[in-house]
Amino acid sequence: MRRLIVSDFHLDPAEPERYFAVIDALSRCDCDQLILAGDVFEAWVGDDGATDIDKQFLEFCGQYCNDVVFIHGNRDFLISDTFLNSFGIRLVAHYTDDAILVIHGDELCTSDHAYQAFKLEVRQPSWINSFLTKPLIERQTIAEELRRASRETQANRAEAIGDAVDTAVEGLMENQHASVLIHGHTHRPAIHYTEGNLRAVTSDWTHSGLGVVIDSTQSELIVSLTHLSAQGAVIKEQWVRQAGTPEWNRNS
Repeated sequence: MRRLIVSDFHLDPAEPERYFAVIDALSRCDCDQLILAGDVFEAWVGDDGATDIDKQFLEFCGQYCNDVVFIHGNRDFLISDTFLNSFGIRLVAHYTDDAILVIHGDELCTSDHAYQAFKLEVRQPSWINSFLTKPLIERQTIAEELRRASRETQANRAEAIGDAVDTAVEGLMENQHASVLIHGHTHRPAIHYTEGNLRAVTSDWTHSGLGVVIDSTQSELIVSLTHLSAQGAVIKEQWVRQAGTPEWNRNS
């Protein structure tokens, strides 16, 4: 079985060419399962705000392979399961299977106290219901103001604050009994190996980006950090674990 995990496209209708660039890149990497690990869209203010190009992209994703999974990011957590289901995409809080765990990743940035407090507020059903009852133009204005404030905050904070915290990673993997964790959000693509566990981080995207491909067979598990573009899929780093053994070996 081949899984492809990607995130952080940050698609914006103001840049339609990027939608088609991502489609071209994904089209050149066949898989059995596609996991969209959040921040697929730059801002989602409600399903009624979806543009034609947003719908066209989701239609492509839904037809991409047999199983397509969507995990909310911090920018598109308002997209609904009903809306995604209409494109053949299923929404999950996180993905787990065979000791593999996929999340968006913002929950690992526990040093960013201001963001975690903000996330706790806006994920409350009362806040969501209140926001979604506002007129669309007002929601779009609020979203733009929040994006501007986020850019200013990121420009003025220490870089480490926006990264995953090791204790949060370790605690989550232990709690979920995971030996492989894949996430996005931090925009720091890499594969980290620690005490028999792998943490693979996807990238944000321009017209191309880095995703994680997981090939699993009865004999081995292969985790590849892979550059995806219109020119094809190129492996940048790969780790392999033989079935029945805890050790990982780096192939490239």
